[in-house]
Amino acid sequence: MQQDRAPRDGPQRPDAGRTVQAGSAMTSMRRACEAVFLGMATTLTIAAGAYAQQNTDATGACAREAAPYWQPLVPGVWVRPGLAQDIGAHNGGQVASQLLIGQGNSATLVDPGPSLAQGLAARRAARCELGLAITRVLDSHAHAENVLGNAAFEAEQVRLEALPETRAAMAARCPKCLAAMVQALGAEPMAGTRIVLPQPSLQAGQDWDSDAGAWQALEFRWAHTESDLALWNERHRLLVAPGLVYHERLPELAQGSVVGWIAALETLRSLRPDWVVGNLPLAATGPQAVDGLGQTHRYLCSLSRAVLGALDSGRSVTEVQQIGLPAYAGWAGYAQRNGFNVQRAWRELEPLWIRDAVPACELPE
Repeated sequence: MQQDRAPRDGPQRPDAGRTVQAGSAMTSMRRACEAVFLGMATTLTIAAGAYAQQNTDATGACAREAAPYWQPLVPGVWVRPGLAQDIGAHNGGQVASQLLIGQGNSATLVDPGPSLAQGLAARRAARCELGLAITRVLDSHAHAENVLGNAAFEAEQVRLEALPETRAAMAARCPKCLAAMVQALGAEPMAGTRIVLPQPSLQAGQDWDSDAGAWQALEFRWAHTESDLALWNERHRLLVAPGLVYHERLPELAQGSVVGWIAALETLRSLRPDWVVGNLPLAATGPQAVDGLGQTHRYLCSLSRAVLGALDSGRSVTEVQQIGLPAYAGWAGYAQRNGFNVQRAWRELEPLWIRDAVPACELPE
């Protein structure tokens, strides 16, 4: 069983556990949303059907699959890569990476996926391919494609954990998120999926041991969402940042802050990782490396600069839809989200621009 250690006193790794706070307006809005939704039932159930029976039975014999579910990343760590795609029926909502961290015969799963079926598939593959029993699940942030797979572990002796703010955001938003996923994917792929909330037991700075070495939990407030978990492994210089790093998929600012997200990426870049797991696992060094941290950072800086340039030239918020970022037009979700991201960035940056208090954002090389 993994032994967690409380956050350490004294100096930590660079910027470990740094939190980035948005303005009081965002905080007030978040609290208001929590007050409205926390009373809602958190166990909304969709009746399981034949699809779940045929495709998600994790108790039967191991079947030979056409391709392995888990891919080795570094010794003691495996990944199920996400996709540079938006959620849709063609991918079953399985667009976010999952990470498996081994310790002896047990394992920690980071993000169980968008559905009961996905969570059961991850659990079955860990047992059948690797001989590992998942005994701990970490929810990185409160987005449906990452956390609705908790349902696969509800009846097991599994610790479901998240940062306190993530748990609160899940309680507030998951009923609507579940309904949206059913609408996007259809009833059958989501059969049996129910909202299962984690324990708010993770803390920034907390660390624990594994076969891959020590891991440290880092928290970033008001970056991609209200609270984003990142994990740092010093031995392999491996960074896991599920909500903060996008590759060829447009970042989403619906619950985030462009200023906070840029600050979070600057902190993570200071770690100088060799491996980064975001929506895709990427090597950050070497001749074939693709810098996912840099890609996300460049988009958010370009977004910020475009909005500030429009403000400088006297354009109004009614012209916001005319602001495009053609360099990113080929990314998944650009048509759906860039205009919305511009609106969000405008509302956040305009008060700072008026006070001449916008933080500088240097484009990564």
